[in-house]
Amino acid sequence: MNVKLCVLSTGALFFLGYNAFAQSSKKDTVLKEQKIDEVVVVAYGTQKKQSITGSITTINAKQLEDSQSSNAMQSLTGKVGGVQISANSGQPGDPPQVRFRGIGSLSSSNNPLYVVDGVPYNGNINAISNQDIETISFLKDASANALYGSRGANGVVLITTKKAKKGRFSITFDTKFGVNSRAVKEYDIITNPGEYYEVFYNRLVTDGVYNGMSITDASTNAANTMISDWLVYNNYNVPNNQVIDPSTGKINTNAKLLYHDDWNKNLFKDRTRQEYNINIANSSEKNDIYLSLGYLNDEGYVINSGFKRYTARLNNELRLTSNIKVGINLNYARSEQNAPIQGASSSQYSNLFSWARNIAPIYPIWARDANGNFMLDSKGQRQYDFGTLSGPMGLSRPYGGTLNPYGTTLLDIKKNAEDNLSGRAYASINFLKDFNFTYNLGYDLVSGYYIDYSNNIGGDAVGYGGSITNATTNDYTVTNQQLLNWNKSYGKHSLSVMVGHETSDFKSKMLAGSKNNIAIPDLPILSNATKFAALNSYNDLYKVEGYLSRVNYNYDNRYFINGSFRRDGSSVFAPENRWGNFFGLGAAWVTTNETFLNGNEILTNLKFKASYGEQGNDNILYAGNVNLSNRSYFSYGRNYYAYASQWEVVPDSDGNMTIVQVYEGNRNIKWEVSKNFNAGFELSLFNKINIDAQYFERGVQDMIYNKPLSPSSGTRFISTNVGDMKNRGVEISIDADIIKNSNFTWNLSANATHYKNKITNLPNSFVSGIFKFEKGVAAYTYYLRQFAGVDSSNGDALWYMNDANGNKITTNDYTKATLYLSDKTLNPKVYGGFGTNLNYKGVNLALNFAYQFGGYMYDNVYQGLLPSGGDNIGQNYHKDVYNTWTPTNTNAQLPALDLSRPNQMAASDLFLIKSDYISLQDASLSYDFTNDVLPEGLTGLRLGLYGTNLAMWSKRKGMDPRLARIGASGNNGVSLNNYGVVRSISLGLTVKF
Repeated sequence: MNVKLCVLSTGALFFLGYNAFAQSSKKDTVLKEQKIDEVVVVAYGTQKKQSITGSITTINAKQLEDSQSSNAMQSLTGKVGGVQISANSGQPGDPPQVRFRGIGSLSSSNNPLYVVDGVPYNGNINAISNQDIETISFLKDASANALYGSRGANGVVLITTKKAKKGRFSITFDTKFGVNSRAVKEYDIITNPGEYYEVFYNRLVTDGVYNGMSITDASTNAANTMISDWLVYNNYNVPNNQVIDPSTGKINTNAKLLYHDDWNKNLFKDRTRQEYNINIANSSEKNDIYLSLGYLNDEGYVINSGFKRYTARLNNELRLTSNIKVGINLNYARSEQNAPIQGASSSQYSNLFSWARNIAPIYPIWARDANGNFMLDSKGQRQYDFGTLSGPMGLSRPYGGTLNPYGTTLLDIKKNAEDNLSGRAYASINFLKDFNFTYNLGYDLVSGYYIDYSNNIGGDAVGYGGSITNATTNDYTVTNQQLLNWNKSYGKHSLSVMVGHETSDFKSKMLAGSKNNIAIPDLPILSNATKFAALNSYNDLYKVEGYLSRVNYNYDNRYFINGSFRRDGSSVFAPENRWGNFFGLGAAWVTTNETFLNGNEILTNLKFKASYGEQGNDNILYAGNVNLSNRSYFSYGRNYYAYASQWEVVPDSDGNMTIVQVYEGNRNIKWEVSKNFNAGFELSLFNKINIDAQYFERGVQDMIYNKPLSPSSGTRFISTNVGDMKNRGVEISIDADIIKNSNFTWNLSANATHYKNKITNLPNSFVSGIFKFEKGVAAYTYYLRQFAGVDSSNGDALWYMNDANGNKITTNDYTKATLYLSDKTLNPKVYGGFGTNLNYKGVNLALNFAYQFGGYMYDNVYQGLLPSGGDNIGQNYHKDVYNTWTPTNTNAQLPALDLSRPNQMAASDLFLIKSDYISLQDASLSYDFTNDVLPEGLTGLRLGLYGTNLAMWSKRKGMDPRLARIGASGNNGVSLNNYGVVRSISLGLTVKF
């Protein structure tokens, strides 16, 4: 056995049980992952739109220019049939989740392949300005993207950047200035201190009755002990035992509120958004040049959050002769992201959304004296209340003691700075009349510097004098493509043949260090702290090599056939499983080009098309519960060495070495294969109504899953091929020009995608969190206890269980309740969008909606707002607390909440809720000035009002189904305390010269 030893950090080593290339040939050592993209359209033959046999949707520059997003993909929610685009987070700069026709994997990535200007792209999409993009095309089926081989299995997104228009010189300046705010209202939580005291008092009364007290005694005891024994803080000017009147259960009428700090209003505030872009383009006989500069300052509504970006782009093409052209596309972006809740889990106190909705409204942000006045420090500044006995108020807060996320967010620094450099160079030579050779070179560099500074005044790190973590990364990708095309037309026949080769090499280097005990406040560099805490690093290598070919045949612009074949090798797999063969076949018949329909004024276009193809997926993820200290800073992400066992060296306090296995390799793991079938038609009526309808089957064979292992094995999971899965569905898009004349146009559009997911082969079922995966059911089918109601006699929660005879009975013992496979899944039954665009004499109004129906999500946030048991003192409540059982409300639909029964609101299908929603994603109102009123030198002038994420309707106030994950590495299907979606409203100006 060949062992590879890579030094990753001081005190930490990373082993590969088998050298990734030890048993491979020289050919294997140059493998790399990549895809062809826009080149497919350019170098794979000049194709007319109607020759396409696959499923492709294209978004043009106009739709992107009017958007207000730091990531171009985020602005396309609901606009692309078959593609579900949803926000992972409202944090400016974060990417959205993109899923093509359902999920295609369980433990591999479900993310699509991005291709920019003909070459696979390994940079950040947020590094590309919306104003620099000419088109974004979505390749959804095998005929369209099989040529991309590996990674194309989850769909392909082709991004083409702008070039100079032939024979023109132009200058365009575009700016938008507006306001960012919180788009979705908070859950219906208690916000008034008096109301909270009353609710908690009733909880104490219920607890007393449950433990044998009379209502009278329980009421008196609750009023006497509520603050002194439990909540500690008293916001009123009366003694602790007089805040509640036990005879009424209400706030004492003589009590006056001394203070109330609203955490939500202080943590979340409206902020500004500003964007400026200028581009210069010039085209001459020999040279086309496009130059742009851009600046974006996208401030988040969460305090101390935001995203800044500086961009510069140069696209230049030089035609040396009539047969030779060369070009280069360069893009540089500098981004700076402030992300205060980055890395904080949904349940952590440092998560601002968790804190704001879960802390009781009686606890202050700033310290107060006995009269409710602010307590000031020696500099006259307000002091934060960290809820400790040693603090200025001298009170130990039962919820999140020692913490004050408002103060720490302002005192801490969490900043991500990245330099993105992307280059695309190409040379194209026409020779021997019908031949073309194209060479493409792509280079992507992402160089990052990341700061995590936790202050030494208050918060999590105060116990060890504050903490500083600095991390650096450098990700390099070099892609080479060599493409040879032959195009020939003879009579009514057209034939094009392409063969090619490509390699792509990815290298990633990371170094992260942490030290404690800060010397100088607000100086976030490692040398400013004295105590070593951690030092880790990794070096990743990933290679893919591909051989590719494609044939297109066209007879008389009526019959089209294409086929592609690709052979890929990936360093992720052992040498014996490294190579995979992938192909695509497609055919189309343009019926309206037949003589019997040619010139028909009603049926102006009718095309039938069908395709089939297979693609591989090697993007294997680590399981969420893996323990790799060298990767802990950026989470675990992708496993580039899936077939090799992996170890770490762990030192003890004296520096002695212990080698610990952290991952069990599997040499038998192989490509996860996606098998896609697509059939449909495109129809145009009167040149006004366009319909595109398709049936699709997306099957997955040799599905990769991170299978849990027993604790005795020493590692937590193993990556293995476990079974097969299939998505079947239909997709339809409609676009209609209702009115179209010289003064007035009115267009309506809509798209809908319906699919059903099913696991078709699985040797052994398994449970993952709240889901069970087994043959014959959909992936992400909920597996939970079933809530059976409330025992009206005492408020006990009831669940169903199976008795010895298999009969369904109820029990109040949560541990005995049966786990049932639900008929509810995370997968929606239908999703899509609709919109309208009206233009009257230069005045343009556009509205775009998105929707989703039929799926379910688990509302984990709502569950947490109905706490029961003695471990949640000082936590806030959802107002559905009024629907819980009490001694005076025995017909309630929800069980009692007290201090004695911790399982009353334990996980069950009670918290499943439909993930249906309709959202007004964006709207714009603009006016284009006519040429006759423009001063000399101006060729265009537009004023506009733009809005994004303007409204959303869902099943529960505060719950945003758009944030629910599907096919991610963790937390699928549950509501989380995430950074909510941002609403942006801006004024815009576009000037063209």
